[in-house]
Amino acid sequence: MTEKELQDVIRATVAETIRNLRKNGMLKRSDDVAYSEIGGRLYDYYKDPEAFPEMAAAVHKIRNDPYFAIIPQYYGNRVSIEALAGMYGCEISTISRNKKRLALKIYLSTLE
Repeated sequence: MTEKELQDVIRATVAETIRNLRKNGMLKRSDDVAYSEIGGRLYDYYKDPEAFPEMAAAVHKIRNDPYFAIIPQYYGNRVSIEALAGMYGCEISTISRNKKRLALKIYLSTLE
């Protein structure tokens, strides 16, 4: 089996698992599992970036996003969402929404 075929099988398995979790009311949104997974991986990455080269490449891809600094500040420096909102001069919901958006972009990028 080629690497691409293996990735296709994994994606199909994950999609089916998510469908089943949603069907049984165990998952509010399909991206919740991915978001939880990438959150843990980002904390680990910022503890030891050299140990996770695939994460470095994924994080590098989003570096030009206007809200990029949220990711290293939150996961690396452990700055709270409230403090980030103050730094950006915006609502907490704006920080939360953009943190999740960027984290999911990183997650998808690590699957490529």
